[in-house]
Amino acid sequence: MTAVVVYGFLAVCLVRLAGLVRATAVNVPFQDQWDLLRPMFAGDGWWAAFRWQHGPHRQGLGGVINGLLYQATNWDVRAESWAAVAVLGCAALAAIVLARRLRGRPHWGDAAFPLIFMSPVHWETMILTPNLAHGILPVLLVLLLALAWTARTLPGRLVGAGVVGSLCLFTGFAFCAAFLSAGLAMLLILRPSGSETERRAALALLVIFALALVAFGWGYRWDPAVPGWRFPVEAWWDYPRFVALMFSSLLGWRAMGAGPVVLGGLFLGPVLLAFAWSGRELWARRDGPAVRAVWLLTGTSLAFASFTAIGRLPVNIEAAFMWRYLPLLTPAVAGLLIWAGVVVRPSWRRGGALLGLAVGAVVWGNFTPERHAAVIAEAKHRWIDAYLATRNLGAANQAADFYVYRGDPESPAIAERLRWLEQNRLSFFR
Repeated sequence: MTAVVVYGFLAVCLVRLAGLVRATAVNVPFQDQWDLLRPMFAGDGWWAAFRWQHGPHRQGLGGVINGLLYQATNWDVRAESWAAVAVLGCAALAAIVLARRLRGRPHWGDAAFPLIFMSPVHWETMILTPNLAHGILPVLLVLLLALAWTARTLPGRLVGAGVVGSLCLFTGFAFCAAFLSAGLAMLLILRPSGSETERRAALALLVIFALALVAFGWGYRWDPAVPGWRFPVEAWWDYPRFVALMFSSLLGWRAMGAGPVVLGGLFLGPVLLAFAWSGRELWARRDGPAVRAVWLLTGTSLAFASFTAIGRLPVNIEAAFMWRYLPLLTPAVAGLLIWAGVVVRPSWRRGGALLGLAVGAVVWGNFTPERHAAVIAEAKHRWIDAYLATRNLGAANQAADFYVYRGDPESPAIAERLRWLEQNRLSFFR
């Protein structure tokens, strides 16, 4: 019966996401995609797509998957949206498997995982500007990394954490998880009374991470993607406010004021507590698989939120409400659910499961993304019709009152790529 409940929730969530993609995904590159797909426009190979840098991160596995998807579908942009649905479904499954492994049995509270990981709040990197590498694929990689670190055998942990951690480093903002994984290995080396075998395995992981970091740094350039970026800002107290507003945004309250900050702080507090607790347990050598999972999941979201606040606060504090930042906050929720369901006192676990379902229902019950996606889809279709009628980028922008590249609406480079797509009968020219 438990499996019926959990996988029933997953099926319902899958149907909703599939309906969103079918109704609102449009076959035209948009905004950052014109840069994200540049290695493909240039005809470069998979290694160039893997190493392609956009802002502070590289595309990694997302770039390789896109190369395969676009080649197989004649550059159908909607294929990336469908891939995002599949990835989020796999992330929910990975979370269910992780919780079951740590608990030793299934639990009805695991139904919260599909609600959290398969919610339309991910719409910006699914529908608006599809980008698997930014946050959606990293969510799956973070959960796979947690599975690797909780493997029953030491060789399994070594190989799994080494391979997945390296992919995390190269794939979007999953690099936060890669550094958390390296930090976990360092803790195992430095803590008192660690076993020799354990320390050698942790040292091997650090060597793998160092080699991956050298490869990552080869040709890397610092690009905060914010003109005039600076650190710190004068109102330094806005950094924690920014992070709190990110967490309140995940719960659907996207407004300035004391209320959203308090709500976000109430959410952020347990995440910080779970991360600090797991760090203490690791240092005291009272750790187990659940402790390592809580450390990685909560720490990744905290690192990402901090990095985002540092990078985006110079724009304005309202940047905390960007939808594309929400996917990588979800690992923190998974970490809290595991903490509540596996680690805390048995008498508290039922309440933790109910609270997790309530949080999942709040996240999943946000219908604002679907309204936004419908409006954007209509505008994209309007632009396609205008371009097919005029074959002129500027005229199409004016006729549709919409831009597929707002940074430079009449960019000669974008116009040239559109001509290339038409010559090769790709994307909406098929």
